[in-house]
Amino acid sequence: MRADHQTDLLIVGGTAAGTAAAAAARRAAPGARILLVDKGYDLAYSTCELPMFAGGQIDREEALLRYTPDAFSETFGVDVWTGAEVTGFGARERTALLADGRTVRWQRLILAVGARARVPEYLASAPHTPGPQGPAGPGVFVLRTLDDARRIRERFATDPPAHVVVVGAGYTGLEAAAALGHDTRVSIVAPAGRLLPSGLSEPLSRVVAERLTAGGRILVRAARATGLDRAPDGRPLAVRTDDGEKIGCGAVILATGIAPNTEVAAALGLRLGDEGAVRVTTAMRTNKPHIWAAGDCAAIPEAITGRPRWIPLAMNAFRTGRVAGRNAVFSLAPSGGRPATLEPAVAAFAVRLAGVDMAHAGLRLEEALDAGFTAEAVDIVGASHSRTLGGEDVHVRVVFDRRQGRLLGAETVGPPGSALRMNTVAALVRLGASIHDLEASDTVYHPDISPLHDPLRVAARSAQKQLRAR
Repeated sequence: MRADHQTDLLIVGGTAAGTAAAAAARRAAPGARILLVDKGYDLAYSTCELPMFAGGQIDREEALLRYTPDAFSETFGVDVWTGAEVTGFGARERTALLADGRTVRWQRLILAVGARARVPEYLASAPHTPGPQGPAGPGVFVLRTLDDARRIRERFATDPPAHVVVVGAGYTGLEAAAALGHDTRVSIVAPAGRLLPSGLSEPLSRVVAERLTAGGRILVRAARATGLDRAPDGRPLAVRTDDGEKIGCGAVILATGIAPNTEVAAALGLRLGDEGAVRVTTAMRTNKPHIWAAGDCAAIPEAITGRPRWIPLAMNAFRTGRVAGRNAVFSLAPSGGRPATLEPAVAAFAVRLAGVDMAHAGLRLEEALDAGFTAEAVDIVGASHSRTLGGEDVHVRVVFDRRQGRLLGAETVGPPGSALRMNTVAALVRLGASIHDLEASDTVYHPDISPLHDPLRVAARSAQKQLRAR
């Protein structure tokens, strides 16, 4: 097969993982030919700020851009093709096929194709009309890319709806609700009956719901969306739920989860994990020679269980990209050195909504039990700092193994700054620390900053009491 372009390293996908891989590869092998292709036109931008941009809290789009394609190409000496979607690979040759008919022959390949928003089946087919719209018709949006945020922002600026329904109660759904709830009413349809089901236990989820809905502009509906009523022009009129209710609305934000983009990976014969992401080693190698994977399409080793796990987080995208980039060109690197290795990851999430921090690190109780641990949890309420100086409640749950006393994870809900406690938990979990190590940890104390008895240590003492009682 004739190739229009030949390269030593082909990277498919941009944003965090793809650009990190390209930069690391260039540093390791200054003379290598590197081509990065991305089906979109926004190569490198901050994804975590998208809800704030969509809701207008961030004014300028330029504040989100890390590199334009031209700036990245010039800075790192990498060929960049945007608007270039890879649709397949040559059966016998290391050749990538692009949607526009071009072909690329590569010696090494890194897949950094990320993840996509899930669209429910009842919205799979939708009318198309001109103007800003999402993947399921006009007025129905997802929030995954900068283009998605642009569509939401344009719609709310030109034709602001009086009421928005957010379908889903995960991190993205809640951030969208909080960002849009400043200027419009928002209803959150929570299919699991609680907020942040993948990150918080039921008691802490209740605390979040109380704070988020206190102002009256945001409502939480414990139900599952089953359909959408539309106007003749395709715009949403009401979201139908499994209990027979119709929630009238002018726009819908879909936050029903994401899935790894692994269709191309499957066509290459790459081994996938249980969650559909590409299985990789700590060197980010796949089961095929000369192919690596990084970012939100890869399942990486998890620190507590040692098993592959899909953990789509920004820091993991950067880390996996750097490891994949260096290793992919290692044989071309003139300086030698050692191949890069990815340390097992600890899942750590945080979000701030309505002046409340919520976060978790490690395994939740249900995850720990599913992983085979004899896990238990303790729940306590401590103080952010001296209550005499206005200290507020900090809710903490700590998960541990009752046989070994091993610390497995924790979660917290509290005032701004509370989420940073999960950095301590993530570090201790990575080291295989025990609940006793957590209780013995040293913490700073100042009445106006932090309490003498930090809530994490208070929770650890409660766990110790449970262990001794057994």
